[in-house]
Amino acid sequence: MIDRENHDFPFYDRPDLTPFLVHLTKNSEDENGRSAYKNLVNILQTGKILGSGTKKGFIKGPNRAACFMDIPFAALKHVLNEENADPENPRYEPYGVVVTKKNAYRKGCRPVLYLSNAELERIEIPEQELWRVVRLEGVEERDVNWLHEREWRAKTDFKLPPNAFAALVSSPAEARKLTRHIQRYTDKFQVKPASIIPLKVLCQGLPYA
Repeated sequence: MIDRENHDFPFYDRPDLTPFLVHLTKNSEDENGRSAYKNLVNILQTGKILGSGTKKGFIKGPNRAACFMDIPFAALKHVLNEENADPENPRYEPYGVVVTKKNAYRKGCRPVLYLSNAELERIEIPEQELWRVVRLEGVEERDVNWLHEREWRAKTDFKLPPNAFAALVSSPAEARKLTRHIQRYTDKFQVKPASIIPLKVLCQGLPYA
């Protein structure tokens, strides 16, 4: 029985809400030869998610930002769809880390502001705060619209807690592989996730991954 008086925001009562934020990786083979899996390993070893800039992450203004999605686990298979998981030019791949919203909020992570370019100019948001803004130019398929990602951002880099809630990998075989790797080289990992979750199980298959 949930103690309603002391119950947190109703994540347990609403299938569209989640107490977690997800950061998915993709390969950067054109830059440093790393696969999406190796980028996940690097995040766990360094203990931080490096902020994206204007060129790679479409972040406005002079500041970089680390990006997350506010999406229930069951909906991740819709993010890892045919378009986003195109092997020639993937936006995301089925690898990443999960943190609690409580931890992220304490570290300055916030939901982005979805604004059109005209609104952005009219409101006159200071240049140093433009990292918070994602462009929104309509709600139809042909429009510039990323509302489905329900994005949160943290300014510059994001330091992960040592026992981050979870790491996400594609398959059970990779979950075993990452577990063995962390156990064998434990001193090299700043972050040892509390769980390693294969998305092919969690999402009941990933047809496009």
